[in-house]
Amino acid sequence: MKICVVCSYGIDNPGGVWNHVLNLTQQLKKKKIKYILVTPESKKNTYDRNNHYKIGKTFKINSAGSKANITLSPFINKQVKSLISNYKPDIMHIHEPFAGSLPMSFLLNSQSKNIATFHSNQGTNLYKFGLSKIFKPLDKKLHARIAVSKTAKNFINTYFENTYEIIPNGINEDFYKKSSLINKITDEKLNIIFIGRNDRRKGLKILINTLEKHIFNFSIRLIILGNKITNLKINNIEIINPGFVNENTKAKYLQSSDILCAPSLEKESFGIILLEGMASNTAVIASDIAGYNEIITNNVNGILIKPNNTNQLAQAIKKLHDDKNQKQKLITNGNSYIKNLNWDNISDKIINIYKNTLNNKEITHY
Repeated sequence: MKICVVCSYGIDNPGGVWNHVLNLTQQLKKKKIKYILVTPESKKNTYDRNNHYKIGKTFKINSAGSKANITLSPFINKQVKSLISNYKPDIMHIHEPFAGSLPMSFLLNSQSKNIATFHSNQGTNLYKFGLSKIFKPLDKKLHARIAVSKTAKNFINTYFENTYEIIPNGINEDFYKKSSLINKITDEKLNIIFIGRNDRRKGLKILINTLEKHIFNFSIRLIILGNKITNLKINNIEIINPGFVNENTKAKYLQSSDILCAPSLEKESFGIILLEGMASNTAVIASDIAGYNEIITNNVNGILIKPNNTNQLAQAIKKLHDDKNQKQKLITNGNSYIKNLNWDNISDKIINIYKNTLNNKEITHY
């Protein structure tokens, strides 16, 4: 069985889709399944150059309140055809098949069984402007469809009604559990970590406003892993803002943090970062929005707050600082929650869909 995995997004702005794709391909390699990974061109390299092909320059577009790097070039068809002809995949697994010319070109030229994974809660205005009708012929070329959450399924099913298997994002629990601490920040201060791009919908401004406007009778250190923000000062709070970091460094910061704060405003389809927090024994505070509230049960494996509510966020921070038993309960329940979401199990479910699709068997529903 030969798999061609196509990721619509460039790695220059890493996110949940890239996390998913790289972990999936690592599992394919581990399980000795032949694969290649195709992505848009980027300046960065992935872990496995021998299996990684780059086609098409990326352009930044607005998508779901964020910036997405996708290929828009109409001149990549020849490269795509050549790669398909040379590799001859049995399965074409395309992540976000309508996000740019790269995935659509692969789907258009594919002679294989085609599987798509949908990751988004919202897309570009292409859907809303009726261009989804143009994508219908491509949608008909799909033999199986996966969504990473009910939220992602509900969104795409609005435009392309069909059967979608829900297979969530996975987590490498051991990777985070075994990560070392950053000694210089393991002191009496409460470490609050935010991970993500500085987009409006990610809610970093909400966290900053909370720390500026509310009085805390304990010392706080804010760790921001994402865009570098110049001249950021918040009262007497220490701020660490190293920019985007690699996975090993991110794991160390998570392991050294007390609270992971995910105050997104909207349009989250899953929230892999919530699982990473749980795997790092870090208590999670997240907005009560679609995607996040599929993962977090309030006061069980995290705390849910109303989006854009600085009062509730401040109360949640104070609660986790003052009530150590409550904090530990959330951490313990978080550990239990992620047990079935390890990438070994998740990849087996995806591989099962590969096999059943290839053999024209009925898909096992998860």
